[in-house]
Amino acid sequence: MSVKIITDSTSDIQREEAEKLGLGMVPLKVIMEGETYRDGIDISKEEYYAKLPGMKKLPTTTQPSPDEFIQEFEKAEEDELVVIVIGGGVSGTVQSATIAAEAVPNKKIYIVDSLQTSAGLGILVHRAVQLRDQGLSGAEIAAKLDDEKKDIKLIAVINDIKNLYKSGRMNKGTMVVASILGIKPVVMLEPHGVEAIGKERGTAKAYKFVRDTATGLGELDTERPCAVGYTHTPEIVDDFVKVMGKEWCPDNIHVQSVGCALGTHLNVGAIVYAYFRKRA
Repeated sequence: MSVKIITDSTSDIQREEAEKLGLGMVPLKVIMEGETYRDGIDISKEEYYAKLPGMKKLPTTTQPSPDEFIQEFEKAEEDELVVIVIGGGVSGTVQSATIAAEAVPNKKIYIVDSLQTSAGLGILVHRAVQLRDQGLSGAEIAAKLDDEKKDIKLIAVINDIKNLYKSGRMNKGTMVVASILGIKPVVMLEPHGVEAIGKERGTAKAYKFVRDTATGLGELDTERPCAVGYTHTPEIVDDFVKVMGKEWCPDNIHVQSVGCALGTHLNVGAIVYAYFRKRA
């Protein structure tokens, strides 16, 4: 039986790449200054980040409707659909996908709550593509993803912390001190939310903190995908990779622009690093 992989726009996989990989893509919606845009369709990442700095109120996202998933499911020619979406702890997208699946009884549809977003979701989708190309069935792929998603780690270095303050994740005093001292927060995205794991003075030290943290958490599994994401400024990726070294940025890494779901809080100039931990 043939298998179709479907994800949502918060995976931050470019639509051109999605078409090349044979992926389906359902957009979330971005609400900015009273206007609603389909993520990656009505507004590009470049346009999004151009608008972001001047906004007094941070943009928000809203999940796709079940009808939007139904349309994607019904146009797929494949017999089995594996649908991998943004974590249920931060979005209701998984509920929309689940409702839609019940409305399309003529296909076998497997919904996977990634527990992730952005590059973390992206590498789980790339892992699904690997498994599909190895000939696994939809049921087998979904089962492996549900097991392996626990191995994903997503770490971010934030360059501009103003949006963390605007979103209520940092108090004003901390923001002022951090800005004066050039402190770069390092955060980890967990299923329950964002957790601060470090505060380093200067970008280079923050990148080294990420490298040392990844080393301490367990060796990178080079047999599975990993990714470096950036918010608006692709030139910073080279600096990050130099600090990380080849062991932690192998040849099969995916480089991608971080979209609105995570980028709103990280602001411009941030780096995210997503990888699978090697199992003992």
